[in-house]
Amino acid sequence: MNISEFKYNLPEQLIAQYPPKKRGTTNLLILEKESGNMEDKKYFNIPEYIEEGDIVVLNETKVIDSRTYFLTTNRKKVEVLFLEERGEDTWYVLIGRAKYVKKKNILVNEDSEDIQIEILDREGNGFLIKFLKGNSEELFEKYGHTPLPPYMKRPDEQSDHERYNTVFSKLPGAVAAPTASLNLTDEILKEIEKKGAKIVKVELKVGWGTFAPIREEDIEEHNIHEEYIHISNESAQSINEVILKGGRVWAFGTTVARTLESVAYEDNSSGKYLVKEYQGKTSLYIYPGYKWKIIDCLVTNFHMPDSSLILLVSSFAGKENIKKAYKHAIDNEYKFLSYGDSMLII
Repeated sequence: MNISEFKYNLPEQLIAQYPPKKRGTTNLLILEKESGNMEDKKYFNIPEYIEEGDIVVLNETKVIDSRTYFLTTNRKKVEVLFLEERGEDTWYVLIGRAKYVKKKNILVNEDSEDIQIEILDREGNGFLIKFLKGNSEELFEKYGHTPLPPYMKRPDEQSDHERYNTVFSKLPGAVAAPTASLNLTDEILKEIEKKGAKIVKVELKVGWGTFAPIREEDIEEHNIHEEYIHISNESAQSINEVILKGGRVWAFGTTVARTLESVAYEDNSSGKYLVKEYQGKTSLYIYPGYKWKIIDCLVTNFHMPDSSLILLVSSFAGKENIKKAYKHAIDNEYKFLSYGDSMLII
C-alpha cells in the first residue's frame, strides 16, 4: 500500500495557529464507520453520543517546556529540544543549526550561565548531552518554551503553556500534546459522567516522532517511532469490566488508541480482547489492514497527509471514509492539526 493513496492537499490557511478563545467550542465532524454518514457538530456535543456503561479513556501526559536556547563556543544561538531523559542529568536532544555543534562542545544557556550542557555524542538525528551546571528541572521551569509543532509557524506565547496542555494533564514528560483532548473542559467531563460513563486515565509520553513524515513509498517499510506508555492495573480492570459487560471503549486521541491496542490480549474464558497492566515502550504501528481489538469510538484531530496518524485513523474508519471526511472538512473550512477541530468516529 502506497503513502500516495493517503495524501491530500492541505491549504495552509486551514492549519490552526492558535487555540480557540474557549475550550470546547471547536467544530466536530461526526463520522459513522459503517454507513459513512457525516454530520457537523461542535466539540461540546460529544457527551450526546456517550451512553451509560461506556468508558472514556484519556491520556494524562503533560507537555514539558522542553524547547530551549543555548549559545555555542562561537556564541552562535542554537535551539535545543529535549526529547528523552536517558539517565541522571543526561538527555537525548535535537539541536537546530547543528552544524555549529561538535562532540565535547560546551553550550551555555542564553539566559543563564549557571546552566551549561556538554555534547557527549551524536545519535541518529540528535545528540546525547549531559548537564555540567544546573539541571533540566531548573532549565524548563525558568527558561523553557512550549515545544509547539513545526507547522505552527510562530514563537510560543505565555498562553501556550496552559493551552497546549489538557485541563487534566498531570504526568510531565511529553514533547507534544494529546491534541484530541485539548478541547475537553471540566464541564464536558462532568456531562460525560452524568451520562453514566466512567472516565479513566492512561499515559503515553508523546514523542517528537509523532510529527515524523513517512518518506517511504510503501507504508509497510516505515519504521515507527517508540513511545513510553503506562496503564495501571486499576485502569486496566475498569476497562476490562466495561468490555465484559458489552460497553463501548472511547479513546480520546490516537495516543490513547495506540496505548490500549498495544496492551491488548485475547481472554480465553470470554473470547474477548482485554487489556493488561503495562509500563514500558510501544512500537505498535497501526495502518490499514490492522485488526482493532479494543477501541469502539475514537475522537481525533485532523492529521498531516504524510503522517503515521492518518494511517491509524484510516485503519479505524476505512480509507475511503477518511478521504471523504477530510474533503468535507476542507470544503467546510475546518481547522486542522493540534489547535484545530476534531472528528468523532463511531
